[in-house]
Amino acid sequence: MKNSKWIGAALASALLVTGGAVSVLATSSQVSAAAVKTAAVEGSMSWSINGTPVTLSTINSGGYKLYSLSQVAAELGAGLVHGSSGIQLNDSKGLHSVQLQPGVKSYQVDGETLEFTVAPVVRNSKTYVELTKLVTALGGELAADTHTILSFARPAGSFDTLHWSADGGLIANRNDAESTLLYKFTQTPGNYDLFSSVEGAVDFAVSADQQWGAFSDETGQLKLINLSTGLISPLGKDTSVKTDIVWSSDGKTLYFVQGDKQEKLAQISVETGEIKALLEDKVENKSELRISADGKSAVYIVNITGTAKNDADSTEDSLTVDFSKAGEQLYKLDLTTKGAKPAALTTTPDNKLYPEILADGSVSYLSADADGNAANTLKLIAADGKSTDVALGAEVNWSIGVSTGLVVSGTTADGSTVIYSIAGSAAPVELYRTAEDVSEVAVSADGSKLAIISDGKVLVIQNGKALQLSVSPEAAN
Repeated sequence: MKNSKWIGAALASALLVTGGAVSVLATSSQVSAAAVKTAAVEGSMSWSINGTPVTLSTINSGGYKLYSLSQVAAELGAGLVHGSSGIQLNDSKGLHSVQLQPGVKSYQVDGETLEFTVAPVVRNSKTYVELTKLVTALGGELAADTHTILSFARPAGSFDTLHWSADGGLIANRNDAESTLLYKFTQTPGNYDLFSSVEGAVDFAVSADQQWGAFSDETGQLKLINLSTGLISPLGKDTSVKTDIVWSSDGKTLYFVQGDKQEKLAQISVETGEIKALLEDKVENKSELRISADGKSAVYIVNITGTAKNDADSTEDSLTVDFSKAGEQLYKLDLTTKGAKPAALTTTPDNKLYPEILADGSVSYLSADADGNAANTLKLIAADGKSTDVALGAEVNWSIGVSTGLVVSGTTADGSTVIYSIAGSAAPVELYRTAEDVSEVAVSADGSKLAIISDGKVLVIQNGKALQLSVSPEAAN
């Protein structure tokens, strides 16, 4: 996919690497051959290119610092050809073509004519050009303040719905686009592709091996998406409403909440497309379905609404609604016993979020005070029904189950966001801390890789440090 051309154009107009005071520039786009070879002071400048320190040859010409064209092209992996009409460059992905001439301020980028601030200069048989405009013309990204260059610019936009894939990619939805745009990032800044533009594929349930995604389209049809290739295929023919899709650990079965009123639990065979009902108790508003790793039990939330009451005359004035038992409650269902009835795990009036079934059979969830008068608490319900609080140095606002236990994020007293790993009864381990707001966290299947959405930006966490894979729209302007 073409990296956004407008990013390069915007950066080119905003960034100019200078070597001192700006001199008065010639107004003509042509300069004489003698001027091209005018005396200039040679030097060098250190930059980080794609994360590697590089020393680039420079000259100071007319108050501007120009850089060795051949050296910059080589470091960016761009092809460079000298011809009778000038010099042509092509980026390594074949996305951008640049044509320029020494001594001529005008140059072409993908057929569009632009202008250097100062014309390229030849000295000692080497051509020197403005660094910023060369980098951005080839689709790269340059930050003058940090002396960093990327061969390919990071995408600009606001992102959400972050997922890992088995090949180490990160898939995220650009939510400020006019149509569906799912991008797939590698862990190298500037290296990304358009993964899918299929409407309805914005969010999907990811298989345990992170090779497949599953979602239900606007018709209720289940779809599978290959997280390596982006190819989408239908699963079965049923078009009933399906929400809260969950994969079995072996990838052979999908579980989901079914029905217009989310009143059923069902499963479908990935191999045959056959649907099987698991629970039809007519209790509405089921959500947050979870399946144990061994496939023997299900946990879900029921949002219990108020109960309408009336007198014998059934008049409008006598109608009342009893909210005493309203709220969210956790239920557990034995999937190994035919006709088993759901068992209530909770009866308290707090809101229940992010339920998970852990390896030892216990159930975790985030307890949030319905009135907002108390701090959120991470709770564990043991097999015997006993509930305990998990002590952390932050107020938890998100949690997810991984093979090793839980990964949770929370907010500290000073407003920082902290992400912890919790393995069994061991003390929580801090994975990352930031002063910025974090709206989403994505964890690889084995829990070894971490990525976040912070202020709409995609970041991958490596060795406790954040590596930014996208930029905000404002940063590209």
